[in-house]
Amino acid sequence: MFNFFPPRKTKQILSESELIYSSLKRNRIYSQDTLAKGDLETIEALEQRYPPLLKARDVAGLEQLNKDVMKAGNRIFPPSPWDAWRENVEVFVVAAIMALAIRTFFLQPFKIPTGSMEPTLYGIEPVPVDVAPPNLLVQVYEFFIHGRTYSRVVTEHGGTIEGMSKGSFTIWLEYTDVHLVDANGSEETRRIWIRPSDVMQKLHLMNGMQFAPGAVLANYVTQTGDQVLVDKVTYNFRPPLRGEVFIFKTASIPGLANERGPDEEGSEDFIKRCVGLAGDVIEVRPPQLFVNGKLAEGAAAFAKQFARADHYPGYTLLNPEDCSGSTKDPNRPYDPYDAQNSQSYYVQPDFYWAMGDNSPNSKDSRYWGGVPKQNLVGRGYFVFWPFTERWGWIK
Repeated sequence: MFNFFPPRKTKQILSESELIYSSLKRNRIYSQDTLAKGDLETIEALEQRYPPLLKARDVAGLEQLNKDVMKAGNRIFPPSPWDAWRENVEVFVVAAIMALAIRTFFLQPFKIPTGSMEPTLYGIEPVPVDVAPPNLLVQVYEFFIHGRTYSRVVTEHGGTIEGMSKGSFTIWLEYTDVHLVDANGSEETRRIWIRPSDVMQKLHLMNGMQFAPGAVLANYVTQTGDQVLVDKVTYNFRPPLRGEVFIFKTASIPGLANERGPDEEGSEDFIKRCVGLAGDVIEVRPPQLFVNGKLAEGAAAFAKQFARADHYPGYTLLNPEDCSGSTKDPNRPYDPYDAQNSQSYYVQPDFYWAMGDNSPNSKDSRYWGGVPKQNLVGRGYFVFWPFTERWGWIK
């Protein structure tokens, strides 16, 4: 009976021999200009022995040749103590290049910074609590699974809040230093790892408030912003669709004050829902949104907005002074939920209309106009962390 399948050892020797043969040629090519004449001739002679032995599948001959090559290689190419480091660096560099290429051309992670897209997507949200933080094990679990961090800041000497100063290590890692002065004039500074606006609006700390020694200055839970994968490929082949959640650059959009304030450094990218395409006429009639005279379609969130269901607030009006479009009756007393009034906008050619799902608290195209085509970054399509009820495809 014919044996069509070579034994395992035979396959192993043949595979090893091909690798050694390939490595030998590569080293000879790389080093032939620096090798001594005798060493170069030795390598070439060993190299020429491989083809006939491989063709004949001469296992015994290949085993001996491999030993000869290893012996000569260790003499001619002595191992360097830096070889392992060099290999690790090469692997790291290749991995970094691949990661940058993927981020640049295919997928980009994006962190939701604010609550303008709630309840579809959640931003960074500090919430005051009355109970002490749980034990460390629970905190670790809560962070990795739900993206929650617990913070409790206690005064040492106490006193009156005389002022607050802001600072940051990165755009996303901000803090507020709260300065207190007690009755004896002793100063104390306590750092709270959220921005000043949230310290005042969410934790309700204000200048003039007094705290006893050892009192709790701040006790809160911070919900991290949803981490979203941005598809940077699709818009190379088709334009955004009405109803899609998309990301765009804020550069070159006249009058766009980022959501942290007009004088603050902010995110270069915004995430909103595309509600209008070039040539569309957008009309807000609280809580509804009309496009070219018809109720907006293209996303499940639209119907929830109109019904104010599942925590969707419905679309709201702006103060006529802030509106980038036209108000039906600008003299009517301002009420963002006034169903008898409306505001209309025209989307210019090569522009898109962006609005946040949290309409009452979203700085969007209603304020500063459309998004230029060239500012598009990609389509937000998947929440990959934290593992909340929003994990999965973005709708």
